[in-house]
Amino acid sequence: MRNAWTSDVDTISNLPCNVLDGILGCLPWKDAVKTSILSKDWRYKWVTRQELDFNDEFFKSFKQDEEAKRIIYQVLLVHQGPILKFRLCRITSCPDIDHWMHFLSKKNVQEFTLHVSLGNKYHSPHHLFTFQQLRFLELQDCLFHPPLGFKGFEKLINLDLVRVTFDPSIFTNLISKSPLLERLRLRCCTNLDILEIDAANLKFYEFIGKTKSISFRNAPMLEKVTVAILGRRLLTDTSPVCSNFPKFFYYMPSLLELEICGTILEYLIKGGLPESPPTALNNIKSLIISSMSLINAEVVSSAIYLITSCPKLQDLTIDFYPVGDIVEPVVQLLRAQSSSYGVVKLQRVRVNMFTGLEMEMEFMKFILASALVLEEIFIWNCTCFLFRSCKQMIDEMKEFRRASPNVEFTFEEIGMEGGSYEREEVMEVP
Repeated sequence: MRNAWTSDVDTISNLPCNVLDGILGCLPWKDAVKTSILSKDWRYKWVTRQELDFNDEFFKSFKQDEEAKRIIYQVLLVHQGPILKFRLCRITSCPDIDHWMHFLSKKNVQEFTLHVSLGNKYHSPHHLFTFQQLRFLELQDCLFHPPLGFKGFEKLINLDLVRVTFDPSIFTNLISKSPLLERLRLRCCTNLDILEIDAANLKFYEFIGKTKSISFRNAPMLEKVTVAILGRRLLTDTSPVCSNFPKFFYYMPSLLELEICGTILEYLIKGGLPESPPTALNNIKSLIISSMSLINAEVVSSAIYLITSCPKLQDLTIDFYPVGDIVEPVVQLLRAQSSSYGVVKLQRVRVNMFTGLEMEMEFMKFILASALVLEEIFIWNCTCFLFRSCKQMIDEMKEFRRASPNVEFTFEEIGMEGGSYEREEVMEVP
């Protein structure tokens, strides 16, 4: 007699292959293999799994990495059919990776992730450059050197490189030969003298690293940009004869979200501010400025120019860089912004590391006077960094001129208790 267990197994076995693969893909490897005991039909279903994810959790489930590697060899040896997604993390052996890549080169891999733990000394295997169906590529801690005659990844959509060393000319060639590329992330990779982005389909771009010059030469579809410069190399070797503003924002008419650091503000103002703002600022709705220092009047001027040149800007987030002294030129510069009344369409403003210094208060005065439809301002900091109490700041801000009559303030202080941060107080001003 067939019992309920047998009936349930038969029902699952008759599901479409893509549904079965999805079920198996949600299971850890050991559990996926255990499904072979459910029935004869299930005995070998796991060997057709199209997504192989050997992540940190997989390696942690074994006492030694060698045991984990033997399992990977066994899985690949018996595997049948295509492998659309392959992820390998925390691997430390070059020969093993090379052998597995040779096997994968015949499996029509579309998504490939490799995190190496070899101190950035591992050369990406030449078999990787034969993955003609590749759509997603993520590499971490390795050397990226395509062979001579490499024609690019024609179907690549997403490229993510972390601490990867490469020749700048090779990188430029790779981008130009990836016509479908939509997402590009470069984090702590090779230092670049000149970083020019020419990618017609690119929609998302993130750069964290070192470079001397940045320009978005051709990015008509680009919607979100994040740029953070490590150190001051961008500024040291830059001596423009014209403004960097139009060079940086050369052509990205679809830009909606921009996140930059204070160093970029210094870079943008080199050569002066242009009379007419770049057209790339016309559609920006969200602006984030991190590590913004108020000790440099040029940086503050650059920030004000950027904020007031985005006619559709709705959300602004600023992380102030802590300073201890009042800089009078900055105070005077901010006080001179009275002519900016009602010029921006900001709705929400968040300010982190707000200490209550006069320069910061003047900046808030500028925001309140400029934003005609402002709805809320959120201010955050640790109690130990505050130069004045929340009540004092509230009382002073109540006297500021407001372009928007409906703006609400929220102050949040985080205090240190027992070695950990705790939220102590939230105040609102109607």
